[in-house]
Amino acid sequence: MCLFKWSSLLITTIAFTLIFSFWPTVSDAASFGYKIEVNKSTNRLYLYQGNQLKKVYPVATGRQPGLTPEGTFPVVIKINKPGWKGIPGGDPKNPLGERWLGLRVNGDRGRTYGIHGTNQPGSIGKYVSNGCIRMRNQDVIELSKLIPTGTPVWIHSGKS
Repeated sequence: MCLFKWSSLLITTIAFTLIFSFWPTVSDAASFGYKIEVNKSTNRLYLYQGNQLKKVYPVATGRQPGLTPEGTFPVVIKINKPGWKGIPGGDPKNPLGERWLGLRVNGDRGRTYGIHGTNQPGSIGKYVSNGCIRMRNQDVIELSKLIPTGTPVWIHSGKS
């Protein structure tokens, strides 16, 4: 009887291990799902699913070339209606707009650099930010709904 219980337990454990070893994690979703490319020379954000280009969005980047960091950084936090320096989320004076997609740059927690909306839609397509990537609010809302945390973001100023 005891041998039967142990063998049943062993078989169940092996079955769960096999099932959950193939279960997608956040990093798996990002590596097999969405990827983002931001080209600072064109101020365009390219959304890929796998290797297929799904959408291109206009963006604003740093007012000086070195302000928007270059490299590949994961999205580590997503915030709806982010607050900014005492201005609550949703306030028309809030420069972060409707969403914040925080990037892990230099090991931070996604609070310094991000992809976010704006209260200045006329700035899109220009070099005006302090380093973040600005999008129109409707675009960043759409993007935020599509991508999971862990999605890699490649920022560069070369050719796509």
